[in-house]
Amino acid sequence: MRTLRYNGTILSMDQTISRYEAIGVQDGKIVFLGTNQEALTQRWDEKKDLNGACVLPGFNDTHMHLLHYAMFRRNVPLMGVKNIDEVVARCKARIETEHPGYLIGMGWNQETMEEGRLLTKEDMDRISTEIPVCMLRTCIHIAACNTVMLEKIRALKNVEPEVMALVDFEHGILRENAARLYMDVLPQADDAYVRQLIREGQKELNAAGITCIHSDDLMAIAGMDPIRLIGIFREMEADGELTVRVYEQCLVEPEDFERLRGVRSDPDDRDSLFRTGPRKLLQDGSLGAKSAEMIDGYVDDRENHGIPIYTEEELCSRIRAAHDIHMDVAVHAIGDLALKKVCDAMEKAEQANPWTDHRHGIVHAQTTTPALLERMKELGLQAYIQPIFIDADMNIIAERVGEEHARDCYNWKAMLDLGLHVSGGSDCPVEPFNVLDNMRAAITRQNRAGTKTYLPEQALTVEQAIRLFTSDAAWPSRDEGVRGTLEEGKQADLVVLDQDLFEVQPSRFPQVKVLETVLNGVTVYQA
Repeated sequence: MRTLRYNGTILSMDQTISRYEAIGVQDGKIVFLGTNQEALTQRWDEKKDLNGACVLPGFNDTHMHLLHYAMFRRNVPLMGVKNIDEVVARCKARIETEHPGYLIGMGWNQETMEEGRLLTKEDMDRISTEIPVCMLRTCIHIAACNTVMLEKIRALKNVEPEVMALVDFEHGILRENAARLYMDVLPQADDAYVRQLIREGQKELNAAGITCIHSDDLMAIAGMDPIRLIGIFREMEADGELTVRVYEQCLVEPEDFERLRGVRSDPDDRDSLFRTGPRKLLQDGSLGAKSAEMIDGYVDDRENHGIPIYTEEELCSRIRAAHDIHMDVAVHAIGDLALKKVCDAMEKAEQANPWTDHRHGIVHAQTTTPALLERMKELGLQAYIQPIFIDADMNIIAERVGEEHARDCYNWKAMLDLGLHVSGGSDCPVEPFNVLDNMRAAITRQNRAGTKTYLPEQALTVEQAIRLFTSDAAWPSRDEGVRGTLEEGKQADLVVLDQDLFEVQPSRFPQVKVLETVLNGVTVYQA
């Protein structure tokens, strides 16, 4: 079928950002770009009048957690809670209406709550003393559990001692790798449950104009084998059920890496909606949890250098295992010490076995220094950034690392000025996958209320911010030749907006409406 959308503003986001009035699609590819007059002289099976709307390449989110989002949305979302009483009230209401056998939730942040402290076992026992309860902090690096959950965790078999050591049984707090232990207590998920989570999550992604995500899902669901999960995604694609491209950031246990290799996508595949992407690793925690690895420690606790997930030897080994088979690696590193360790490990892997075409990267790269950014450039490392993070983190960054070091953090303009490849994501469910709000943060460097600005000299232009989620976001998955811009022959992934972003005040980006989302030429969302 040949479909024409005309009478609009089509922004190609190619190098020159060409503007067109009409765009034509056939068999999932863009086949026409030009004026209304040129378009209407051709034969089309379907014509859609855009009525002045704006068309951009479909939005991308290059780091998020689709299944975590859908799972927590089904349970108890706690984003924006003002105090502990509100947490307790939400959870009790869920128990009273649903009578669940367990309760999990996510999204609380002590930095924005009235009490200014972590949730504890005593708080969780107010929710229930009969069923297991676990509430994860917004960063997912800390969880608070009630007594029932803690006793079930204590009874778990085959938990490594170093992981169990991260459980504070007295206060009911789980940190880093221990924050996943609740999954060993929950009932094991089946295929039908996972399929439904994917359906629910992708529906909301499409409504936000998103056509591609880089998602970390393989260890998200209790009892779901990561290799089986890959199979579920592929089966849903074969059944025509996928409505978003999923480039999987493959986080697996070391013992599962060989199995992952056996089901890895063809690196030359550019057409499948689901593809396995880089090996995902985590090296440290978060600033909010004071577990990000910091060279100089934290302002109020210089002896605390954060919590490393791997020893330097383990990190090198895991990076090298992927590098040697020409599999990209994406490593979570928030603190400057974690970033330094990742750079060291990447350098060793490249020296031992040169691979000039790698696209290894740092997920977050928040706490940097000019020297570390130079090293990233020298090593060819990309940055997966989350501009929306500054909304919350601008309130704590100086408290964590000091005023002087804070000036080197979230330096996105400096990254682009150096020539680093940079793309944008949300880390959802840590923050919502609202691309337009994410762009707003990148351009204004302000909080959502517009009352506070953080390092305005690091602000991006409107063009740079749009590219983070369109043309520049195609590069991490090696797709710049097939999508990310609107050019003839490229995949027809489009988002239709009610306003031209180049004509809107950036502070008002979140008020712009998504009218239609198109994947491979097929409408997957219509307002």
